[in-house]
Amino acid sequence: MTDAYPELPEEIREILDRGEAIDEIRLDKNGNWFHNGEPFTNRKIIDFFNRSIDVTREGIHVIHYGPYTYPIVVEDAPVFVTGVSFRGFGEWETVTINLTTGASEALDPETLEYRNDTLYCRVRDGRLAAKFRHSPFYHVMERLDEENGAYYITLCGKKIPVTRC
Repeated sequence: MTDAYPELPEEIREILDRGEAIDEIRLDKNGNWFHNGEPFTNRKIIDFFNRSIDVTREGIHVIHYGPYTYPIVVEDAPVFVTGVSFRGFGEWETVTINLTTGASEALDPETLEYRNDTLYCRVRDGRLAAKFRHSPFYHVMERLDEENGAYYITLCGKKIPVTRC
């Protein structure tokens, strides 16, 4: 059985343990990529980074592709929800989310969280946080209701409480 989590290469760990600097690759809170403070503009590189983002067992965000693993700085969530679609109704409803990783997956409504004035959820079997972009956020929030001063979203036949974190 292969380990589901990538690990930092030993040579990178040694550099970091010595306190030496490495080139910084950063994903900002809006989903923009930077190298040592300069924005990436090449769409192919940006898409590659979005598809290759992962997290180590220790919780370090990385770009991981084949044998290549490099630590990155993530300001907020490492993945963004770019679209949402609903199929069925009530308890038979399914909600599919599209991600900046290029993947689509079923939304686990139990992982929804409201913070920083938007929705977040967990993706990749709960390993990574995903932040909703504006359009999918508003699409889900169309299902917002209030009952006795408490707010909830109805998805998949369940009332999911919406509280500020």
